[in-house]
Amino acid sequence: MIKRRIIVRRRTRRTVEEWERGWDLAMSRIDGAPPIVKNDCIFHDCLTVLNGAFADGNGLQFELGLNGLIDFCADSVEIGNCEQWWN
Repeated sequence: MIKRRIIVRRRTRRTVEEWERGWDLAMSRIDGAPPIVKNDCIFHDCLTVLNGAFADGNGLQFELGLNGLIDFCADSVEIGNCEQWWN
């Protein structure tokens, strides 16, 4: 009989500081966003993912939602839909 290694992945726990940094970054994109960005369904989907991830304490899901929000906002500026509103 062959023994197989079982790999157990532990959920990493985010520190309060990590959550705060993530929310600060998200809020820099959310606050002051122009209407053309706020009314886009992708923007709302990112917010839904962020809220759900925070409520569940799911750091990976939160990171994915944050990356999506950052990318969407950067793309909106890059294609000329609006001016950059965050620092």
